Formats: sequence, structure tokens, C-alpha cells
Amino acid sequence: MSTPSNQPPQLVVPGQNTPPAGTRQLHIADRSGNVARTVQVTPAGARPDPGFHRRLISQLNVARQPTRQAMLLSGLGVAALALDVAATLNVGNPFLFSSRRDTWKEMSGSLEGDRSNLWRGYFDDIAPNWKGDAADILQQYVRFNVNGLFSQLGKVSDDMSGAMQTQFKEVAEYDLSVLGLYAGSAPVFKALAGMSAHPVGRAALLSYLGIWAGALGNLLKQFADIYVTNEGELNKLELRLNDLLGAFYNSGEPEQGPRELNISPQIQHQDRWVPMEERS
Repeated sequence: MSTPSNQPPQLVVPGQNTPPAGTRQLHIADRSGNVARTVQVTPAGARPDPGFHRRLISQLNVARQPTRQAMLLSGLGVAALALDVAATLNVGNPFLFSSRRDTWKEMSGSLEGDRSNLWRGYFDDIAPNWKGDAADILQQYVRFNVNGLFSQLGKVSDDMSGAMQTQFKEVAEYDLSVLGLYAGSAPVFKALAGMSAHPVGRAALLSYLGIWAGALGNLLKQFADIYVTNEGELNKLELRLNDLLGAFYNSGEPEQGPRELNISPQIQHQDRWVPMEERS
């Protein structure tokens, strides 16, 4: 089913023909095709940017003007301009990462809530009242199968949220460092540019430009460190995802099909359930 361009995205699943207008929900169906659960979904990137990135770019563009003029007057415009372009092109919007951080954090909380419900459902309702082979089969299934899978999914969600928080912090710090350097140097460059016609003023401009270029080079190294750190975190997450593939797919290969995760059919035999009061 296609969604008209003037309407919010809609997802139709078995058991529901037409979702309510104006909603953004994920409808989870059971094996019979009936909707068993409805989850509110916030599309990725839907959380509003508080305007940080827009204001930063606006302020940065203003601060760059006297700096670039001073570069041209100094005679070192090409070399300094290359650093200027590289540093400012790397300015990003940290709130893109905070949105994904919150999405993974919410997913982690949901997984932990479901895991706890399942765990407590067995040990509060089944274990105190039932014994027998069926109760043992169910306990093993909950303890070693389902609970373990929930734990692995929760760890990946936690790690993803942590990685997004790290990137949010690093990008925000880089952005503010770039803005601080340009905003702090703009008045100095403006004053030195006005004195550049005099040899002493020109020498002072060249000296300050060298110091400024060194600081800008350090910022580019900072960005490179951010990139390397991000690659390291992604590598760790990839290893986590490999563990999940091994848990859900035969030999960890989706092409070989999913593992059989269903509970033993022996649990359906009534004579395998023994009420607690009937134990000998």
C-alpha cells in the first residue's frame, strides 16, 4: 500500500487493513494475522534540532569573513584557505547522533521490560504452582534460550546508544572548538588587516596567521581522532552483531536459515504438568 505524499507514513501488516489516519505506529501481528500489540514509533531523525547547528553555521559564516580577508592580504591565502575549508566542512550536526542515541536507549528499555516480564511471569506464576517435566522444559527455555537472546539484544542496544552518545559529545565539542577559534580570532584578524599596509603590521599579520593555522591544524587532528574513535566503536558493534547472527541463524549465516527457537512440543502434554500440591 502506498501512502500519499501529503500524509504521514503508514505501515499495514496482516490483521489490519487500514491504520488509523495520522498515526505512526508499528502493529505487531500474531501467527493468525491478528494485531497482538501496537507500538508507537518515532521515525529516525524526527526529534527536532533545537537550532544549535543552524545558529552555529550562521555565526561561523560571520566570523569567517575577516579571517578570509586577512588570508588574502597576507599572501598565504591558498594554503590557509585549504585549512579553512577542511576544518569548516567537517562541522556537523551533533543532534543527529542524539536522536539515534535516544532511539537505541528506548529500544534497550523496551527489551529489558519484556525480558523482565517473561522472567517474572515464569518465576511468579509457574514455578510456585507447577512441577513436572513440562515445568522443567519451560524453565530451561526461559532461562537459557529466551532470556539469553534478550540479554544479547539489550547489550547491542546499550552499546549502540553509548556509541551515539560518544559521537554526539565529540561532534559538539569539535563544532564549538571551530566556532571558538574563528570567533576569537576574527577581531584580531580585522585589526591586523587594517594595519597590513605597513611592514610591521604585515609581519604581525603573518605571525598571527601562522599561529592561527597551527591551531586550525590541531582541530583537524581532533576531527581525525573522532573519525578513528568512531571506526573503533563500529568495529566493536560489528562483533556484537556477529554474536547475534550466531544466536539467531544456523552457523551465524542468514543464508542457512534461522535457528529453531520454538519450545519443545512436549510441553503441551497435560500429564507432564504436576500441580505443586500433588507432589509426593
